[in-house]
Amino acid sequence: MRRTLTFLALGLILVVVALLGIDTGFAINAERSFARSLPNVADGENGVPHLPYEPEVTISGFPAIPHLLDGHYPAIGVTARAVDLSPTVTFADKTQTRSPRSCEPDDPCHADIRARLTDVRVNKRGRSLTHPFSQWSGLKVAKATTSTTLDSVAVGRLLGITDLTVSTPAPPGTAGGGGPQDGLLSRTSGIVLTGTVQTPPPDERDVKVSVTVDLAARGTSLTITATGFYDGPEEHSTAVLTPDEAKRVLGKFSATIGGIPMAWGATATSARSSGSDLMIEGTPDPEYTQSPSLFLSQAGDVHFMYTCGGKPC
Repeated sequence: MRRTLTFLALGLILVVVALLGIDTGFAINAERSFARSLPNVADGENGVPHLPYEPEVTISGFPAIPHLLDGHYPAIGVTARAVDLSPTVTFADKTQTRSPRSCEPDDPCHADIRARLTDVRVNKRGRSLTHPFSQWSGLKVAKATTSTTLDSVAVGRLLGITDLTVSTPAPPGTAGGGGPQDGLLSRTSGIVLTGTVQTPPPDERDVKVSVTVDLAARGTSLTITATGFYDGPEEHSTAVLTPDEAKRVLGKFSATIGGIPMAWGATATSARSSGSDLMIEGTPDPEYTQSPSLFLSQAGDVHFMYTCGGKPC
């Protein structure tokens, strides 16, 4: 009797493990299916950025098979890394670089694009257990958030400051601020940029300075405004400058970077630092159907994703 119960228990364990393995396999396949449903425009056609790598996709909901069968998912997260940038950069003195020399087509600057879709329903057309998503799947999404992240290397190349670093100081009066216990620090103002720039003529010279900047976002643009030179407790660089030199040097850290891609054509509503990165965030309209095929479409094109003849699809 005891041996029989032991075999039954082992058999039950094997069945459970097998079912978990099958469910996990379907979950992984669903994530790959969604990733492959996102457009990969090899040459940046029609102004759509290039996806050089298959995006990372995570789909919530366990077990996975019931969600695949009814096409309803609690959440879907997408991370597209190293997306090509084709920005315009306008500096504080109104000089504009339409395509920064340091971000040429053969060596473009990059950004990471993230999106999170909550309470997602997929229409039945063309959907199956083994192929749950396609580029033309209709997605009904209750809530969506997106962000685009520029690391310090990309920001430095866009500003023409090749050794630029970005740091987020801890809040004033925080003992031991900035340590691992604080997690990834984030701010909208008082972010510190450090880099080497050239002073204006006639006494041109290279100076390495640390400046504080404020961030703002509008549309698909990130505005960086230098507010002064940093002299706080964090590691920083200083230089002796005349008033005119100081003004011109600050101007080299002040610019508006336009044409930053966002997921599903969202327009930016906020900007902040995240450790050593700069980030703009936005929220697509959650009321209308979304399509994977328009993941990298610009805001003007997204109208057709959300509406059909002026009415929700």
